[in-house]
Amino acid sequence: MTATTVAEPAETPAVRAALWRRLVGSPLIWAAVCLALTVPWFLAGQGMEFVPYLLMLVGGWLCGFAFVNATLSMTPARTGAVVHVLGAVIAAAFVWFAVDVAPALLEAAPEWVAAGFVILQFAAIPASAWIWLGLISRATAAIGARDARRAAGRPARVTPEWERATHGRGSAVRFAAVPLRMSTLTGIIIAITLVGGILCTVALIAVDDVVMNLGPRFAIVFVGVFIALPAYLLFRRRMRARTVDSVVEFGDDELRLVIGADAAVQRLPYRDLELLVWRARSDYARLEVRGSGLDVSLVAGVAAPRDGFTAELPPLSRRVIGRLQDLGLTLERRRRGEVLVFRPGGAHRP
Repeated sequence: MTATTVAEPAETPAVRAALWRRLVGSPLIWAAVCLALTVPWFLAGQGMEFVPYLLMLVGGWLCGFAFVNATLSMTPARTGAVVHVLGAVIAAAFVWFAVDVAPALLEAAPEWVAAGFVILQFAAIPASAWIWLGLISRATAAIGARDARRAAGRPARVTPEWERATHGRGSAVRFAAVPLRMSTLTGIIIAITLVGGILCTVALIAVDDVVMNLGPRFAIVFVGVFIALPAYLLFRRRMRARTVDSVVEFGDDELRLVIGADAAVQRLPYRDLELLVWRARSDYARLEVRGSGLDVSLVAGVAAPRDGFTAELPPLSRRVIGRLQDLGLTLERRRRGEVLVFRPGGAHRP
């Protein structure tokens, strides 16, 4: 009997495109690029020039940014908080080790080893600062929410819930969101990072004598208090000012949107849907809808939440997912299933 060989399914263009998007959108990939670009300067003996110095700061911040986002997306939330605390302690311990212990150990090390450690040392400063800033923000938000509940006697904030639609058959959810494209949000974060990095460099150069006398730990506090914290508060205030009440309804054959308190209902038949993105949790919790002239992106994760509710979206119901797939839309799950992406392309099932 002749054995039959089953060919492995070829990697589809959609899978390759999804992998490429994940790589391009990964902060850790860009952090590695920034840190790798500093190597030629160190090999040339110019590692402390302005450009490599800025690259080390940006690369370190991206590492801290990726870590904080990862902890915020963990479930349950208590696990993310514990990991965040451990990461903050480890980051601070590494900075202490890099400043007070490592220099003596690296005196006899090869030049390339010492250069690599210097890159990690300078990258660790903004990474540690961002991790601790995120932890402070997390603790402040938790304490503020607890105090507010105690003062008002209200229950803890809950995720927005599905309810009966008011503009036709189907289910609906009301939530607060900022009308903002993800590309614009990413650009704002990158711009804040670059401007903050430049300001940080200029400020540290201006107070160079003080930094040399007080050490890198002072630099961490200085960057966090005078640059990172104001930038974060300004960004948060700007996002909250742009927050609007929004409603999305999933009917039997159409999607309905109401963006703003007195806005008209925007209707999009499922057959005209070109893209639907649904992410329930994290700072990037959002709804993206495109098709038939409609192009909407509502980011709930950065908005000022409604009273009693979190800045999230509820998980998309099985009924809605099944209905969209029955009408010929294909489902792609990204970010370990946290992001649901629907596009045309599946076979219609009656």
